Amino acid sequence: MVSLSCDDSFGPHAGDCRGGFDFTLLFEESILTIPITALVLLAAPCRVLYLLHKNKVKVDSSRWLYSSQISFLISWTRPSAVATRASLPTAALSFVTSISLLCLSYVEHVYSYRPSTVLILFLLFSALFDATRTRTLWLQGYNRPAAITALIATVIKIVMLAVEAIEKRRFLRPQYRALPPEVTGSVLSHWFFSWQIPLFRAGYSKHLEIETLFPLEKHFKSLYLQKLLQTAWAKASRKGSHALMLTVLRTLKWPTMSIIFPRLCFIGFTFCQPFLISATLEWAENDSDSDDMNQGYGLIGAWFLVFMGLAVTSGQYQHLTYRAITMARGQLVSILFDKATDISITAADPSAALTLMSADIERIDTGWRTAHDVWANLVEIVIAVYLLGRQLGIACLIPVGAAIFSIIGSVIAVSFVMARQAAWLEAIEKRISVTSQMLGSMKGVKMCGLTDVLSTRIHALRNDELRISGKFRRLLIWNMVLAYLAPIFAPVLTFATYSLVARSRGGDNNLDINRMFTSLSLFALLNEPISSFVTSLSSLMGSVGSFARIQAFLNTDIRVDGRIISHGNKSEGSLTPRSLRSEQEKDSVSSEKEPNLQKDSLFVNSLEGNCIVVKTGAFGYDTTQKPILSDITAQVPLGKLTLVVGPVGSGKSTLLRAFLGEVAVMAGSIQMINSEIAYCDQTPWHMNGTVRDSIIAFSHVDERWYQKVLQACSLTEDLAQLPKGDLSTIGSKGIVLSGGQSQRVSLARAVYAQKRIIILDDVFSGLDMHTENAVFHNLLGTQGLLRQLNTTVVMATSRANRLSYADHIISLDGTGIGCEQGSFDKLTNADNYVSRLAVASANWTFNQATASSTSTDPSVDALVDSEVILSDEAKDDAGRRTGDMAIYLYYIRAIGWIPSLIFVFAICAFIVCQSFPTIWLNWWAAANAKDPFARLGYYLGIYAMLGGLAIIFLVLSTWQMIVTMVPLSGNSFHQSLLKTVLNAPMSFFAATDAGVTINRFSQDLQLVDMDLPLSALNTFATFVLCIAEMVLISVGSYYTAIAFPFLFAALWMVQHTYLRTSRQLRFMDLEAKSPLYALFTESVAGLATLRAFGWRDALEKKHHDLLDRSQRPFYLLYAAQRWLTLVLDLFVTVIAVLVVVLVTQLRGVLPTGLIGVALVNIIQFSQHLKLLMTFWTTLETHIGAISRIKSFTSDTASEHEPQEKEQPPSIWPSKGKIVFDNVSAGYTCVHFDPKLTTSR
Repeated sequence: MVSLSCDDSFGPHAGDCRGGFDFTLLFEESILTIPITALVLLAAPCRVLYLLHKNKVKVDSSRWLYSSQISFLISWTRPSAVATRASLPTAALSFVTSISLLCLSYVEHVYSYRPSTVLILFLLFSALFDATRTRTLWLQGYNRPAAITALIATVIKIVMLAVEAIEKRRFLRPQYRALPPEVTGSVLSHWFFSWQIPLFRAGYSKHLEIETLFPLEKHFKSLYLQKLLQTAWAKASRKGSHALMLTVLRTLKWPTMSIIFPRLCFIGFTFCQPFLISATLEWAENDSDSDDMNQGYGLIGAWFLVFMGLAVTSGQYQHLTYRAITMARGQLVSILFDKATDISITAADPSAALTLMSADIERIDTGWRTAHDVWANLVEIVIAVYLLGRQLGIACLIPVGAAIFSIIGSVIAVSFVMARQAAWLEAIEKRISVTSQMLGSMKGVKMCGLTDVLSTRIHALRNDELRISGKFRRLLIWNMVLAYLAPIFAPVLTFATYSLVARSRGGDNNLDINRMFTSLSLFALLNEPISSFVTSLSSLMGSVGSFARIQAFLNTDIRVDGRIISHGNKSEGSLTPRSLRSEQEKDSVSSEKEPNLQKDSLFVNSLEGNCIVVKTGAFGYDTTQKPILSDITAQVPLGKLTLVVGPVGSGKSTLLRAFLGEVAVMAGSIQMINSEIAYCDQTPWHMNGTVRDSIIAFSHVDERWYQKVLQACSLTEDLAQLPKGDLSTIGSKGIVLSGGQSQRVSLARAVYAQKRIIILDDVFSGLDMHTENAVFHNLLGTQGLLRQLNTTVVMATSRANRLSYADHIISLDGTGIGCEQGSFDKLTNADNYVSRLAVASANWTFNQATASSTSTDPSVDALVDSEVILSDEAKDDAGRRTGDMAIYLYYIRAIGWIPSLIFVFAICAFIVCQSFPTIWLNWWAAANAKDPFARLGYYLGIYAMLGGLAIIFLVLSTWQMIVTMVPLSGNSFHQSLLKTVLNAPMSFFAATDAGVTINRFSQDLQLVDMDLPLSALNTFATFVLCIAEMVLISVGSYYTAIAFPFLFAALWMVQHTYLRTSRQLRFMDLEAKSPLYALFTESVAGLATLRAFGWRDALEKKHHDLLDRSQRPFYLLYAAQRWLTLVLDLFVTVIAVLVVVLVTQLRGVLPTGLIGVALVNIIQFSQHLKLLMTFWTTLETHIGAISRIKSFTSDTASEHEPQEKEQPPSIWPSKGKIVFDNVSAGYTCVHFDPKLTTSR
């Protein structure tokens, strides 16, 4: 009856039963069984009701559990059963729960495409708790039926758990089978990241393509994310400097808040470790007792559970963090593009917008990675200090003071971070802007011989950028020193204070082994949040500054369309719905952002057969300045040809842009019959792609009409000479095309669109006379295509020869005030600008055969060989999977061997000075055991000296890397890139997208300047630290050293498998950004054209497609890193359990002090091993930037051949003369038939 009375008490410890190593049965039933079953009973009906409102997703074992629970209930009702007062209610509740599981299991199977989270969690924890209760029932020995039934129920739950956790993809309906495995995976698959196994299997065995990666789930789709942020941003108050950041947080409140729970669990498991160390050391110090071995086994289980909990919760909170980052990136990039295509053309700066999309988004990414660590670190600091207080009393205030000092220093440093980072980003923006402009004009640069001039200028900008960034980098060193001051000196000062106070008070409260190493483990747990808080706060404030920059861009002036357009023909160039704008913006722009929509009846008298009517209009780009044109009254007849003429600089282009709604209407009005306009800018605008893509663009495909347009624009013969015809690529800004071809392709796009209005800005200026005559008559002659379509054509021209062909003329005199208009005859008979031009009468006769034979004269309009297709960065290269050690040597050579060796020495010295104090403290504790407080100054002095040397070598190593080595590598790589680009032949620019090249000067150099050096610093330092900790673990538990070779082999296999996939993901991440950046810059450069055609919606859809494509490797790379972190945590779990097993089985053999050394270093090793693999893999992926630079500089052809060494004489040339002697010219030598052949 002693056992019964014991089990019927709450306990929880059954001290007098079953050897004292068990819970009481009442505790197990009331705490481990009833709460979890009650929760399931509450959750199951709610989950069933929720699922019944969803569609069936599956094509249509808990019966055995139901049966076992009935048996269990019956066994407790037997008169002979010895039960507690909670036994019968527990059995009844379990029976009812098993019934609810029957319903829930079926509904989950039919209506949910993933295994039931509720069922899995219940079965998992219920099986664990039931195993404990089953053990108790078996050990009781007098209620065997209940014990057998409990065992059967536990086994059934384990089987059900295994079955329920299996993915049900094969049972899904066809429309759901394409869902990513993360969506269809179970909660256990999420915890252990097993849903990524197919990705690693594919990445290990073959070359990955973006299209073969897992698809994005709904919540990562850019369109969904943009609408989410746009709706919230429209309602937000934009007065505060942090309005955008707060709005993003509100829209992502659930993804960001979901991180809190696993982060708190991680804190809980973390602070279980000091208690485990204390219990283990206390158990090891006691005399060996066979009855005490159960506690040893309990310690093994406790270490296993704690480290498993750390592994799972660490992976989950980090994974949820990166999910939120991916969503924030999708929101910000989408809204940036939306804004960039909505601003006025005067505020459109492609380079500035590109910097926001690249550098600032990366800063936000970096800051958000550790954003939750800011508050969590404060919680961890408080807990650690409290626990230290229990060990060391008032001396625990010393680390508090050190933490406050570090935090204050960090706050002071952070106050400079935003300003210095902003200055650095502005310098990057300036350099990229000039580089982008140069790459877009390489044909002119080379023709004018400006390569040396631009090389000097851009390299000077690079030097200025590195000089400005030096201030930011020195601030990083200050932050690192602050981060390490407290971890290094706080233990020294704390142990000194405690020893002095204890010695003054007397007694035996000296620093014994248990107190020393328990406190040391707490210091290790305190140091991590202190250093993390400093760096996390700095990164977070950097992201706050980037949010402010993006917000400033979003608040720039939007395009104001002051045109009045007929009702039902809303302008398509301005698509941001007014419902999505804030009240402040609505008030500021009123109804001017969108054109005024009037009913058709109001236009009957006002337009009088005209397409466009301007009444006393005044137009300008800056409303605060004097208008460029004023007092303009003019009409554009419907279905006629109207020419706009005037001297150079008279405002012809400004008037055309006023018709488009691209300049401000400062006075008067513009009335239009509709907004369907095709527009050709004076400088042709093209998106990279094929000739066919450039012409058809976002219009509907009509092959017959397409061929007519090609013929009318005299492009048929040109395209016939190209190897791929109209499928030949034109390059960025149409660089493959000659000037005349570029104009005609742009004109063909306008004609093909079949808009009711076409506005042409001097489109014939780049054509020779024969081609211009052919195109003009094909389009605007008596039988021209546009005449047949009755299209209204408005054309500004600098050639007077076509004035007599116009139905209507608008003449500007160059003063900017007023204009004259009328027919050609009317204006020639008056004393004005047109009459003084003395233009001959129109000649409508046109010989098509002659025009065709002359339009392709190679001497006039030479073709560029566009056979070279845009370079494909995604080469099937095995090096992507296996890496290349030569890249590291290439990086070191760029830095220099001497600076590199100094860095290596400083890091090694720093780690030795940081790690050796653990052994020193063991010697000190052993000395205290013999003679307390003896030679206190000696031990404290050496301890402090080691800390001081560690700080000195830390400063030396970080200064060497960040201040000395970064400018060396940055200058070297930039100069190599710039030299390669400027020396590249024109065939390179014809074949390579400018966005790809810009990405090298922005993304790759940014990695070289910041991410790569920090990764290299962290990787090498952590590698040396892990070696030191493994040595210390081996010293404390020398049999553990036997396992390290196997550990290294397993780690090599893990990293080998991981890197073959992660390298490819990193390459794809970088490459997927290139077309995204290219589309961004091209769109901003062609805003007027895109808005005139009404293609903004289609362009935004293309942007969403490219962003979604970019998000796939971006997110999966982070997810793969979390898989690696989990695997490393599991390795550390194995080591920790192995050490504790050795401690319990070799009790009395291993010295207690060295056991403490081993256990403390296990805690640190678990953190540092994860950091090592994270830093290493990050380094391996970041080194891809160096690989790209190396391959680019070595593989790109140069127009300077090695044999070209002959220098012309000083008197050359003696006279101006160019002779072509049997020359065959082409951009490449791929094809036998040259594109330009001429004789002498």
